[in-house]
Amino acid sequence: MGSDGKKASLQGPSVSRSSVPLEEQYELRLGEALARRRSPARAGGPSRRPTRVGAELTPGPARLLASKAGIWVLPPEATASDAFYRILDHCRAHIVANVPAVTQSREPEGVHQLRVALRRLRVALVAFGPDFRTPSLEALRMRAKLLAAGLGPARDMDVFLGELLAPAQADASLQPAFAELRQRAEARRDTAWQAAVHTVASLAFHNFLRDLTQAIEQRVWYEPVAEGGNDERLLRFDLPARELADHQLAHCFRRARKRARKLQNLDESQRHRLRIALKKLRYTLEFFASLYDAKAVKPFVRRLSLMQDVLGGLQDLAVARRILEEIVDAPFGAPEGAQSNLSFAAGTVYGWHLERASTSWKDAKLRWKRLVKTDTFWSPS
Repeated sequence: MGSDGKKASLQGPSVSRSSVPLEEQYELRLGEALARRRSPARAGGPSRRPTRVGAELTPGPARLLASKAGIWVLPPEATASDAFYRILDHCRAHIVANVPAVTQSREPEGVHQLRVALRRLRVALVAFGPDFRTPSLEALRMRAKLLAAGLGPARDMDVFLGELLAPAQADASLQPAFAELRQRAEARRDTAWQAAVHTVASLAFHNFLRDLTQAIEQRVWYEPVAEGGNDERLLRFDLPARELADHQLAHCFRRARKRARKLQNLDESQRHRLRIALKKLRYTLEFFASLYDAKAVKPFVRRLSLMQDVLGGLQDLAVARRILEEIVDAPFGAPEGAQSNLSFAAGTVYGWHLERASTSWKDAKLRWKRLVKTDTFWSPS
C-alpha cells in the first residue's frame, strides 16, 4: 500500500520504471494487463475456485510450501560490510525459496512470504545508511518495489476472502447476497493470481534475481570506493556491525516517533506512513537483533508488535473498503433488488470492520506510550 493518499494505498506503490530495462517493462505491462482484464464476474457470472487459486485438483506431486525468513544470526565480530553481504544474501534466499510456492503450488502463504521477502530486501538496502547506497543497489531496490506491486492484488484478495469476509456474515437474511459477494471476490482473486504468477515467472523477475545475485557476489557497494579512492568510506565498511546497528536503529526509531506526533489526530495516509516506519524499524531490528542481549530485545519487540497490530487492523479496513467498492461498482446485470442487497451486504462487511478498527484504535495511544517508554536495547548514537 502506498503513502500518497487513498488511491495509491489501494492500488500499490507508484514506482518509476526508468531503471527497468525495456524488455522487462514489456513483461511487467503484460502482467498488469492480466490484472485489468475483464473478470468472469463481468462476462456472465463467476465460478467458484479452490483455496489454491488456479491449482489443479487432480493428484500430483507434493506441494511446494511457502518459506518464512527463519531465525537470523550475525556473528558478533561481523563488520558492517560482512553484515550487509550476509543480510542481502539471506533476503535473496528468502525470495528464491518462495518462487515455487507461487508459480507451482499457488499457495496464498507463498505470495505473502514473497512480498515479505521483497520488502525485507528493500529495507536491508537502506538499513545500513548512505555509505552502502550505490546507484546499482538503488535500482535493484526500485525493481523489487515494482515486482512486489505485481503481487499486491493477489495478497489483498487472499486476505479479504480468508480473513475479512467471513467474520462479518452474520445476517441470515443476506446470505444469498453474501454468497454473490464471495463469488465475485473469488473471480477477482483468480484474475489477480494470474497476474501474480505472471510477474514471478516473467523475464523481469528472472533478470532481477540474476542482477541481485551478481551484485551481492561482486560486493558492488565497494565500487564507488574503488573509483573515487574514498578511504574514509572504506574504513566505515570495516566498522563493527554493532556500532552501525546502534546508529541505524536509533535513526529508524526517531523516524517512527516523528510519524507518531499527535497520534490521535493522524489521518489515514499519516497512519499508513507510521505503519511503514514501524515496519522498517521492525525489519532493521530483526537484521541486527542477534548482536544484542535477547532479554533486552524481547520487551521492545513485544510492544512494537502490539502497536503494529493496531495499524494492521486499520490497513485491513482500507483493503476491505477498496475491494467492496470495486465489487459493488462493477457491472452487475441483475435486478435492482439483487444489486441493492449486494450493496447492503458490502456495507455490512465494511461496518463490521470499521467498528473493530475504531475500537482497536482507542488503544493506540496507550500502546504507543508503552513502546516509547520501553528501554531501548541499542546504545545511544
